[in-house]
Amino acid sequence: MIVQQTSPEDELEPMVLLNAYRAAEVHGAGAIMRLGRLADNAQLRKDLSRHLRDEAVHAWLWSKAIHEMGGEIHEVDEPYQTVLAQQFGIPRSLNELLALTWVSERRGCAQYEEHLEMKEIPASIRRTLRGILKDEIWHVGYIREELDRRALKDPAVEGIIERAILADERAMVELSSTGVFDALNKAPGA
Repeated sequence: MIVQQTSPEDELEPMVLLNAYRAAEVHGAGAIMRLGRLADNAQLRKDLSRHLRDEAVHAWLWSKAIHEMGGEIHEVDEPYQTVLAQQFGIPRSLNELLALTWVSERRGCAQYEEHLEMKEIPASIRRTLRGILKDEIWHVGYIREELDRRALKDPAVEGIIERAILADERAMVELSSTGVFDALNKAPGA
């Protein structure tokens, strides 16, 4: 597939949104790989392995949907995770990486649910959203459970989660100013 940079005049095109979704999944896979190297218990390693598989499949599903709609894969200069990391700062612990991953997965669920509520979206996008959302809900749940277990041993984990939530809110304000998520108001393919 051809990889291109998005141009400013393309900012509100629906394919920009789908490429943003794809880029988020690709970047998510990289984050999960880093987490896997830092995992400190067998259950977390197992869950992260499944999660890594899911992220790769999700990126492929978005690639397939983009292709089915006649679009092309474009490089996304500042995917959500990049902006989130800029707002949070460099994560320095497994707990910080888990909290950032949790807010990222939670944000993905919210975006996908919002997109699914649109009435005029093509079947290929609706199918992709529904399939991915099932995995994303599991991701949010297992990471939150891990964070809750860690918070029982270390009360500072709650502060890390709060910092991650604030970073997410600031990242969304920044991304909203670019217009990428305004493409939700345009049904892809409609």
